[in-house]
Amino acid sequence: MYHCGITPYSESHIGHLRSEVAVDILRRTLRFLGYIDIAISNFTDIDDKIIKRAREENINWEEIPKRYIKYHLEAIKEINNLPFYINPKVTEHMNDIVNFVKDLINKEFAYNGKYGIYFEVDKFEDYGKLSGRKGTESWRQEDDVIEDKKKPYDFALWKFRKPEEPYWKTEIGEGRPGWHIECSTMSSKYLGEQFDIHSGGQDLIFPHHENEIAQSEARFGKKPWVKYWFHIGYVMIEGEKMSKSLGNIIPAKEFIKKVGPMEARFYLISTHYRDPLDIKEESIEQYKENYRYISSTIKTIKTILESLDRTYYLNDKETEIWRNILNYHKEFINAILNDLDTTKATSILLDYTKFTNKEVIPTENFTLIYSAYEFYNTVNKIYACWDNILIGKKEEKLIDELIKLLIDIRKELRVEKKYDLADKIREKLRRIGIDLLDRGLETEWRFI
Repeated sequence: MYHCGITPYSESHIGHLRSEVAVDILRRTLRFLGYIDIAISNFTDIDDKIIKRAREENINWEEIPKRYIKYHLEAIKEINNLPFYINPKVTEHMNDIVNFVKDLINKEFAYNGKYGIYFEVDKFEDYGKLSGRKGTESWRQEDDVIEDKKKPYDFALWKFRKPEEPYWKTEIGEGRPGWHIECSTMSSKYLGEQFDIHSGGQDLIFPHHENEIAQSEARFGKKPWVKYWFHIGYVMIEGEKMSKSLGNIIPAKEFIKKVGPMEARFYLISTHYRDPLDIKEESIEQYKENYRYISSTIKTIKTILESLDRTYYLNDKETEIWRNILNYHKEFINAILNDLDTTKATSILLDYTKFTNKEVIPTENFTLIYSAYEFYNTVNKIYACWDNILIGKKEEKLIDELIKLLIDIRKELRVEKKYDLADKIREKLRRIGIDLLDRGLETEWRFI
């Protein structure tokens, strides 16, 4: 699997987060189904925007991608994304890119101009098959060099050296790569001449992915170059498309800090990956509340489960509840298997959580509580929003031990009839989100 990564000339924004979380859900689903995902994602660390930014800041151009790659990796780690196996940089693959262009020249799919080397689109008969664009007028691109090209829709493979710009000395001339050749080169180097999945934003379908197909199938002579394309929808802010011109770009770390890492992840997951995601304050607050509600339920189930004995019999009512749990489980998986329909899956998850609080938790039945716990384990294998609760950390165990210590102390106070002090402990624990449930002298605790 190859994911079109960022051009690191500024902070990653919420659109990048949305795209990478969608790919992460796909990877985790494939793992859940027993596949091995060999996933890579590039960094375009030489580009006109990087050069422009370096000039504005009056620093070496190499410092710009270094800074923003670090920012991006920190952001996606914070929201619990799986790391890619490799993040190839364009600047580390110049020899591979040059060899790719040389092959296209030798196979007469490319030609030299005054300012660069171009792919001759008319020689590739399937051009437009991904985007569905059929007329040559709709293929027009790279107008800044239009007079240097045979046709307005040809595109640059290699840009010849310009004054005061970074360049590489190569067999095909001094210069640097065009945009599209980079991804074709790096993906095929690590994944082969054909591979399974290529992902990226919907804005990359044309011309980027269309051009990748043309130059890759032209070089390798194999079709299809990619079996499945995975395109992620646009991000909007309060009904408007996110863009620098509108000044509504939300930097990734700013969004994570404001919403919370796992709350942000849950929010980004909950809209189907192909649909536009409209960022609205009220919807963010609703999903934050939904996340807290689910988290509290999981914590309660986990706490109760540790104290329950095994089940040896289910009555009719308990059997009905158990079947309902298993049906929710099945429905959730089916939603995910239907083109990663996380909108429906999240709706099922919320309905199930209400059902669990109303019907399952009050039973304190091992079979039912354990089945509920396993449902959330399945959800988390794909959503990865509740690792801190379900996988557990040393801190979690310490909290559990400390609360049990307070419960023992409170029990002694109650035996000694020091009820005011015992009630004071319960009230203070409740204020920090912990509820004590007395049953005689025995006490259980739950997160509120």
